[in-house]
Amino acid sequence: MRERPLATGLQEGEIREELQNGGHLRNVLIITKTIGDAAEHLAYIRPSWRREFLPLRTWADKDDRTYRDLNRLLALLRDDFGYYGFIGLYMDGDPDLARYRSFSDSEGAGGKAPSP
Repeated sequence: MRERPLATGLQEGEIREELQNGGHLRNVLIITKTIGDAAEHLAYIRPSWRREFLPLRTWADKDDRTYRDLNRLLALLRDDFGYYGFIGLYMDGDPDLARYRSFSDSEGAGGKAPSP
């Protein structure tokens, strides 16, 4: 059986499939980016079947899946994915993101996190 290459993020279908196969979400954080008067929220998920935080992506891994409504994103994580742990909420560019190694390694300590 030929393995498919790893995507740059996680799609809902992959998450649901892995959860049904016994996987779980280890950690979740949300990065909020303000564009004008509007805010967009992007979830970064660290699942049991992958090692790092990965952004939630659209179908076919085309783009980051952002939400303007934070409550809809939280409902997806809590209700659909069954994650009830702590969810960190950060503003884009927050220096505290450096504590998450996958962000600090790829963006440089104190640098900006990947934009949602």
